[in-house]
Amino acid sequence: MRRIRLLAGVTAAVVAAATLSAPAHAADPVAADTGRDGTQAAMLAYRTVYPTISDSAAQLAAVQQDTRKQLHDKLAAEPQTYGGGYFDPPSGVTHVALTTQASAERAVAAGRALGLTVSAKVVARSYDELERLAASVRTGTDQLAVAAKGRVGIEVSSNTVTVALTSQEAASLPSSAIPGWVTIVPASADLVELDICSSRAACNDSLRSGLSIRHSGGACSLGFTARSGSVRYAFTAGHCGTGAPTTWYTAGTLIGTMSTAINSGAVDAGLIKVTNPTYAADTVGRIAISASSWVPVRGRAHHMSFIWAGDVVCISSRYQAPATSGNPCGVIASVSDAAQNGLTRYEGYDPCPGDSGGGVYWLPSSGERHAFGLHSRSIVGCNNTASNKKKAWFSAVPNFWNTMNYDLG
Repeated sequence: MRRIRLLAGVTAAVVAAATLSAPAHAADPVAADTGRDGTQAAMLAYRTVYPTISDSAAQLAAVQQDTRKQLHDKLAAEPQTYGGGYFDPPSGVTHVALTTQASAERAVAAGRALGLTVSAKVVARSYDELERLAASVRTGTDQLAVAAKGRVGIEVSSNTVTVALTSQEAASLPSSAIPGWVTIVPASADLVELDICSSRAACNDSLRSGLSIRHSGGACSLGFTARSGSVRYAFTAGHCGTGAPTTWYTAGTLIGTMSTAINSGAVDAGLIKVTNPTYAADTVGRIAISASSWVPVRGRAHHMSFIWAGDVVCISSRYQAPATSGNPCGVIASVSDAAQNGLTRYEGYDPCPGDSGGGVYWLPSSGERHAFGLHSRSIVGCNNTASNKKKAWFSAVPNFWNTMNYDLG
């Protein structure tokens, strides 16, 4: 049986972990963002997740990431017809979903003009409608919602809301309780374990994604920073909080107090109000590449449909992968994974204890890194080499950031 690690915090299905030492180093190469051109890291990420992909296909997949987002931006300008998209790296085909034949034909033409190979499918529902339907199941009180227990996601390829049920739960539901826009997928039988780490040295001259942060109850990783007017905030995983306001530090230096923490469904985010005047005065959003180097955050995903399966993402957190000089990278496999309550799944790297809350960001070939989410959980282990254990999940930025109306910085 596989077990999935929830990195720090308490849930209903938690197995306590003993005090953990520094992770053992694996020898296999890991795709990593070194702060330079992201093409080589993205190519390695694709080859890690898709072992049979050709070098030419991996390179094309890497260099066209920005171009695929250009197509997204064009299609998302008409949200009533846009059903989302995803990318298949081995074939090099960009798949998009539209609600009318005319919009599908325009999408193919727009992709062709950008040099992309596009397959457009006419579907019944826009992405915004899928999100509304998914929310209705998560918050509903009917038989399906009760059975789902929040295990609700979205699958662009089938244009449906996915609900993860055990075989017993599925058998107990009459067919009349399952709408035509719902696809039932197997629920995970994985156990979840508590993961609180020992301390690790971290820089404290500025706040940056990837720093080790601590409070009296344990340690997690710093995600992205944000501003609302003159007030600055720092994000980490919501389950890192203890339910009451907690004061957070990095390398012994005060950051501020977390008074808002959400760990429900697809949102696992905690908000620390920065009260340290030095940190509060800073206006630059940073991603740590090493203890002494960083790169700026250039943007964020404003809508869930901007995040595609097939995108390369990297994580900046407490522990770095062995045999790398930068942040480890992987490939998004599911934008909204019902088996993990709609969190986004990425594959190709197995994070370590204490990585919760670390910033997960998109790495296109342009090097303009965009905030995609906060690391939440992964298959139990640390730098596992087995391909079936290199899986992790993050809480996507659009699911919490937009409601808070914050700017980067």
